[in-house]
Amino acid sequence: MKRLFGAFILIVIFALPAVFGPPEALFLVVLVVLPVCLYELYRVSLDREAQLLGWIGIAGSFPYLYSIYAGSFSASFFTLLGTTLAMMAASLLLFEKGRASALQLSTAMAGLIYPLALTSFWIILRNGPDGRFWMLFGIVCTFGADTGAYYVGKNLGRRALAPRLSPKKTVEGLAGGIGASILGGVLLFLCYNHFLPLDFPRPLWFILVLSACISVLDLMGDLTASLYKRQFGVKDMGNLIPGHGGMLDRMDGVIPVGIFLYFALQAAF
Repeated sequence: MKRLFGAFILIVIFALPAVFGPPEALFLVVLVVLPVCLYELYRVSLDREAQLLGWIGIAGSFPYLYSIYAGSFSASFFTLLGTTLAMMAASLLLFEKGRASALQLSTAMAGLIYPLALTSFWIILRNGPDGRFWMLFGIVCTFGADTGAYYVGKNLGRRALAPRLSPKKTVEGLAGGIGASILGGVLLFLCYNHFLPLDFPRPLWFILVLSACISVLDLMGDLTASLYKRQFGVKDMGNLIPGHGGMLDRMDGVIPVGIFLYFALQAAF
């Protein structure tokens, strides 16, 4: 029941406005979700004495996300650099007091890329041509990959895929995830394009390839989160969502998908 309630919260508060609302709705959702993800990451990865570095990263995320939403890539780039410089300056002061190290600084700077910069490409994707469809496509394929991998892996899984990172993940589950992602992506494309024709439709083979790639990226995002959790000895990155852990625990699969879709569409435009 807890898990269902948590899923309901995610869908109603975040997913529905982000997908079916205007681009501004997604921006507002991201403006809440990504700083929370950063907070969860810094909370488990930075020592208490070095948390100032994390707060600098969280503060810098707001102007960065606004720059992305406004379409100013140069401003977003310089915002990241400015935030990095502020972290460097703070780390030197903290080091002199015995409160931070090079490892702490590196961890804080890494958070500006994962999850912040990678996930921010969903904003660019949504603001682009046929943005609502491609955002929905990415989410459907990711959800399909998760669902297919879980049920196929649970019932047919035999060969471990990443035994050290996630012992329950199997090669058979990966195959099931790819199949479910392709099925969901193709059905969505055919139905959506039939009722709401795309301004720039793509050939079916392109949809097939994208769907398969998304399932692999979803797995990569999931395993990356597992890598962090193994490193820092935590089961979940947080406990914000009942039955689901933290926000970053729920976002891990979609983090690499937005940037992949953006560049794939740019290359094939």
